[in-house]
Amino acid sequence: MNKEITELGTKKQNLTEENDKLKELKSELTSLIKVQEDLAVEKHYHEYAAALLKDNGIKTKIIKQYLPIINKLVNKYLKAMDFFVNFNLNENFEETIKSRHRDEFSYSNFSEGEKMRIDLALLFTWRQVAKMKNSTNTNLLILDEVFDSSLDSVGTDEFLKLIHEMGTETNIFVISHKGDQLFDKFRSIIKFEKKNNFSQVII
Repeated sequence: MNKEITELGTKKQNLTEENDKLKELKSELTSLIKVQEDLAVEKHYHEYAAALLKDNGIKTKIIKQYLPIINKLVNKYLKAMDFFVNFNLNENFEETIKSRHRDEFSYSNFSEGEKMRIDLALLFTWRQVAKMKNSTNTNLLILDEVFDSSLDSVGTDEFLKLIHEMGTETNIFVISHKGDQLFDKFRSIIKFEKKNNFSQVII
């Protein structure tokens, strides 16, 4: 009888310890359930944000509003540079370029001079869109070796007209190695010369 009493007392002590462990596990379970709920809410927000940021989400709606303006401006600047094609961007920013005879081309089909005209038209378009839609206006434009690349004489003349039409409100800096050819095209000239591997301003 004494032996059984001892064994029952030991079991009772073990049962108390197990109850304490059970309480700890229940408390831990409550905490984990709370963490799970928080993660479920966070997952929901992430899924919602991912849906908005997909190509067919809110980005498409925004792009649809901008595309007509972008296409109109690009074609305006191309025409100003004596390049008469119909340039069109779709919602995936894939270009379709049609000639006068309605033949379709891609950017890679054109010569380097024609590509430069397209690049410059896009440059001026993005500046204009930023000014119109985002209230972002800058009075600084830096063109690095634009005239040193593949623009022909006609393209150069037309591009210079565009620059001069921007007026005095925009500070335009043109970096070029063709100083002698462009000397009389700009209001002021700053010459640099390399001496002992350092660039110096020549007054």
